[in-house]
Amino acid sequence: MNNKELLHLLSIVVTAYPTVQVSEEMETLWGSMLGDVSYKRAAQNLAQHIKTSKYPPTIADIRGNITPLSVENLRIQTQERFRLMDNWQKNACPRPRLTEGKQHD
Repeated sequence: MNNKELLHLLSIVVTAYPTVQVSEEMETLWGSMLGDVSYKRAAQNLAQHIKTSKYPPTIADIRGNITPLSVENLRIQTQERFRLMDNWQKNACPRPRLTEGKQHD
C-alpha cells in the first residue's frame, strides 16, 4: 500500500469514528505496519470492521489474517524470484562449447 492509499484509509477511519485524530506519528506507524498489505485487502478489512465494531480499528484489525504464506505474499515472492532468475541468466558467463571428439579438462 502506498502513502496516498494509507491516507485514504485513515480518512475513512476518521469519518467512521469521529473521535479518532490522525497525527504524524500515527501516519508513520500505520504506514510502516501496513506497507506490505494490499490496499484492497486493507480496505475490505476496514469496511468489515466498521460494520461490526463501534470501536476504532487497530493496525491488526486492518491487516486481518495475513500469514507469511498468504497468496499475495507468494505472488510477490514468485515475481521477485523470476526477476532474479532473469538477471542471473543475463549475467551468467556463456558455457564453453565442446567440439565433437574433444574433451576439456
